[in-house]
Amino acid sequence: MEPCSVETGLLRKKPCGQAAVVKCVSCEQPLCTQHAVAQLTEAGKRSGKFMCPQCIEALKDHEKNLAAAARAQEDKKRAAMHKALMDAAKAPQPTPKKPVAPAPAAPEAAAAAKPVEPEAIEFTPKDGKLEYTTRKPDDKGSDFKPD
Repeated sequence: MEPCSVETGLLRKKPCGQAAVVKCVSCEQPLCTQHAVAQLTEAGKRSGKFMCPQCIEALKDHEKNLAAAARAQEDKKRAAMHKALMDAAKAPQPTPKKPVAPAPAAPEAAAAAKPVEPEAIEFTPKDGKLEYTTRKPDDKGSDFKPD
């Protein structure tokens, strides 16, 4: 098997040199047990895949940049909504339209629209039958008085 190719050392970088047991999923670099970082599933269990420390660092930076971009996009949306609300508040309020006055009714329509006046009904016996007559309240000799 190949030796681990992860560079170690602070000032002088050199390959690790230990026997490699797996390869990085991302860059396929041979990794020893010390430098292989196990990947976890969403449930927190090991997936059986390993990555090198450099790829892990790059993945973390990428996720951090994605999160920052998403926050910036959300901030832009909020600012646009806030600006739209402020512009709407500054805009002059529309004045309500005055209701249109109805046209004056024709005299015939006004006469037809008058309420019906109450009438009094009088029953008088005539030839063994009852007959009735109606009288308006303003007729003379009537004791009918409207409410």
